[in-house]
Order: sequence, then C-alpha cells, then structure tokens
Amino acid sequence: MKNKVEILMHPVRMKISQVLMRNNKNGLTPLEMVKLIKDVPQATLYRHIQVMLDAGVISVLKEKKVKSVSEKYYTLNEDAARLNIAEWQTISSEKKIDYVSYYQLTLLNQYQSYLTKLEEQDNSEDGATFSVVELKLNDEKFLEFQSDLNTLITKYYNHANDRNEEDIPVRTLAVTIIPES
Repeated sequence: MKNKVEILMHPVRMKISQVLMRNNKNGLTPLEMVKLIKDVPQATLYRHIQVMLDAGVISVLKEKKVKSVSEKYYTLNEDAARLNIAEWQTISSEKKIDYVSYYQLTLLNQYQSYLTKLEEQDNSEDGATFSVVELKLNDEKFLEFQSDLNTLITKYYNHANDRNEEDIPVRTLAVTIIPES
C-alpha cells in the first residue's frame, strides 16, 4: 500500500477530496463525482476512489438500490485526510516540491474555472484576491499565529458545513505558510 502522503497528494485524489469535502454531509456517488470533476475519465475516477477507500481516506456513507444496482455514496474521513507533521517529515524535499506544485496547479485550475464562470455570466466583478505577507515572529508567536489562523478557518469551515443551503457559493481559501524564507 502507498503511504498516506502519496495517497492524498495525487492530483486526481485531491480533486476527489475537494468535491467530497463540499458534499460530506450527504456524500456523493461516483457518477455524481464524474459530473463535478469533468476532466477525469470515469474509469480513472473509480480506480482512485478504490485507492482512497482501501486507505480509509474515504468511506461508504450509505447505499441505495437503484433498479438492480446498489449505488454507493462516499464521504471523506476528514481526520484520515489530514497529514500530520510526522507524516510530512517522512518525504524527500523533491517530493515536497512535487506536492506543493500539485497544490498550486489545483488552485490555478480553480481560479481558471472561476474566471471562465465570470465571463460566461458576463460579470466583471472579480472578488478573488491574493497577497504575500512576511511576518517577523519568534517561535512562540508563530505557533500562536498558526493556532489562531486554524481556529478561525475551522470556525467558518464548520459554519459552512452545518448549513444545508444549496445556493450558498463555495469559497476557496488557500494558505501556504513558509516558516522561514
């Protein structure tokens, strides 16, 4: 079996994790995922779902009988889908660069989709933003900052997941922290 980092950081599996995160309460069938992840063929998606299922990163939430077939609804096991420091430390610098590149490409693809959607809606109101900020913090303040940021993100993530409103847009927030530069 592959290690957890390889399982989570694969570009297709990152996409699966993202759509399941957005639909974790009710889960998604593979066919629903194919509609949301348009650039991944169905057979490829099924293969990656199986890898994630075998690793415990996703699980079957429920099964529904549709005609003679049992449709499985998958959900993300959020605790299993997180990398801890020890897991991240086990991989080489080269692999870390690869994974950060996948992460950045995923963001770029999301931003491209967002811009395309704005153009299709004939809307010039681009609400996206990005910035780079360098903070001078000692180790204690740095850990405090990370804790505060995590608390804030968790608060809004849980708020969004507690609501079952279909018409609320999904907002993507991506944070990259480089401890020393």
